[in-house]
Amino acid sequence: MKQLISILLVIILFQGCMVGPKFQKSDWKTDGKYRFSNNVSDSDSIATMKWWDVYQDTVLQSLIRVALAENKDMQIAAVRILEAQATVGFHKADVLPTFDYSGTASFLNKSNSEADASGALYRNSIKGFGMVNWELDFWGKYRHATKAARAQLLASEESKKLLISSMVAQVASTYFQLRGLDQQLEIAKRTLEVRKASTKLITSKFEGGEVSELDKFQAESQEAVTAALVPNLERQIAQTENALSILLGKNPGSITRGLANISQTLPVYIPAGLPSQLLERRPDVKQAEQLWRAQNEQIGYAQALRFPSFSITGLFGAASQDLTNITESGSLISYATGSVAGPIFYFQKNKRRVDIERQKTEESRLTYEKTVINAFSEVENALISVDTYLREYEARKKQMNSSHGAAVLSHERYDAGYTNYLEVLDNDRTELDASISAAQALQYHLQSTVQLYKALGGGW
Repeated sequence: MKQLISILLVIILFQGCMVGPKFQKSDWKTDGKYRFSNNVSDSDSIATMKWWDVYQDTVLQSLIRVALAENKDMQIAAVRILEAQATVGFHKADVLPTFDYSGTASFLNKSNSEADASGALYRNSIKGFGMVNWELDFWGKYRHATKAARAQLLASEESKKLLISSMVAQVASTYFQLRGLDQQLEIAKRTLEVRKASTKLITSKFEGGEVSELDKFQAESQEAVTAALVPNLERQIAQTENALSILLGKNPGSITRGLANISQTLPVYIPAGLPSQLLERRPDVKQAEQLWRAQNEQIGYAQALRFPSFSITGLFGAASQDLTNITESGSLISYATGSVAGPIFYFQKNKRRVDIERQKTEESRLTYEKTVINAFSEVENALISVDTYLREYEARKKQMNSSHGAAVLSHERYDAGYTNYLEVLDNDRTELDASISAAQALQYHLQSTVQLYKALGGGW
């Protein structure tokens, strides 16, 4: 009982001698609201919504689910988490004693028999031992390693959350880009049909002597400009489909379409919440904090290497010439030893190891702060993008409607002989440009809402 109490006291003692600095979380000061937030008192955030509640297009939902299941980066992230979990268990085992066993058996004939210490001859020798070895974690070397591994595990989990958030955003943004290009291609094809009809009509009038050859050349030129726009958009659509296929973890191919961009039901006003919530919501911020914490534990690990290590080794077993009497008291063997080992003079190598880990920790702290600043910057950029692209889209729609009216009127004036064909071409170009610009502005607005959702830490 005295021996047991002594061992327990030693365990309690070395648990309290852990060297190294304790991790102190950052007390980052945040503003009361975002610079471009519409509502000062709004504590709600779109980031708390699940992505399938944000994106109502069922086809887009299906694409996101496929990407989360099949994307190779997602699969790699899942494997890294399992690796980190195993690493925690690996380092945690170092704190506990190790148990080993060994055994030997030899059988000698008479000619090869040897004499033991008393001079007696023996033919057989059977030995079996169980051994225990325990390096007391007096200075916290292995506990620091375990804490560092645990922080790395949490960082890996946050990395997966970040990847999920990024994957949802990438798929949604690329999908809106694809639907925006589809809309532009539809506009271009519709305009091309009108231009072809116009060229045919002008050519007929030229052949009848009603208009000059200049009008014919101008009509053909304008038709060619629009015709060139079609393959350009088709190329962009194919490349966007290929990019989306990669996100889905499959070979390049066509992508199923759902709602057009004009039919998407994203909210006009997107609540941003409070800046103080961002540090607890953004996976990359939390990941950077855990990496900082893990590196901080390396200081304690390096400091522990400067102090002596204490080990206890025990052996219990038996040795006999015959297996039948190996359990007799005379055959039993046991002993226990304690040892201490430590550095004496390494020309400040161990001290420099600690200095290296301190500087790495400072680097991790600065990386964390940089991540926080970037997070706030991304939110502010996304907020201003959502607002300005929405206002730009509303203006582009008015421009598109007005330019359409002007184009129709110019055709009527030309047919009635009140203006030249140059005015018709100018208004046609304006209408096409306005229609394309309106489609792009809508696409950019939808993509900016995706970026805001991701910047606020939503999607995972």
